[in-house]
Amino acid sequence: MRETYRLSIAICAVDETFMLERTFQKLDAYGAAYEYLFVLAKTCTDACLATVKKICERDDCRWMYQPGTGFGDALQTVFREVKGTHVVVWSADEATDTASFPEMLRLSMENPEKIIKISRFLHPEGFAGYGKVKKLLNAVSQKCFGLLYHSELTEFTNPTQIAPAAVYRRIRWERDGFELTTEMTFKPLRLGVRFLEVPTRNVEREEGRSHRTFGAALLYYYMILKIRFTDPQKLTTETQH
Repeated sequence: MRETYRLSIAICAVDETFMLERTFQKLDAYGAAYEYLFVLAKTCTDACLATVKKICERDDCRWMYQPGTGFGDALQTVFREVKGTHVVVWSADEATDTASFPEMLRLSMENPEKIIKISRFLHPEGFAGYGKVKKLLNAVSQKCFGLLYHSELTEFTNPTQIAPAAVYRRIRWERDGFELTTEMTFKPLRLGVRFLEVPTRNVEREEGRSHRTFGAALLYYYMILKIRFTDPQKLTTETQH
């Protein structure tokens, strides 16, 4: 499998600069990427664009603007455009500790048919910077999702995961905002894809700002419920005979 396994690492960016470059350097130090793909919002800052162009002077890096708007649209662009057999979308603001990447990669290469995702609940310092109430509410939500989907996963809503590109390409994507990240986990679950989890640590943002809104949070829950009660055949682009 190692001979045919090719990992595309994608980063979606808007206003990140030094954190984006630092994240890239940390991931690149592992020497595991077949390619890097940067997808930029049309409204990205000049400094962000300059940072990406500097990185993409290398032959294994390329960048493009997303055709529409919203984080979900950027993700769909990634899924269409990557050339690897597997893909991971890493946070441009370094919110996910890159120290978890080697174990994710190892498990993915050993289990290429599975999705390897991170879980902050498996790490003793997984929620650095989170208040006790916020962490408790998050934990309760994840337990509810597990019961709803009959799954033993400990964290569902963080979208950092290495997945077979073919899995993403057969999914019928619906949203163009942040709520599409729920589709990345819950739709494969409904389609019977197996998952493995790797402990990770949350890293506090040092640059830029979050672009999530309260409305997006509500749509998260709507999409989670909708996917659970949708016929799995309607979640894919495959024609049923």
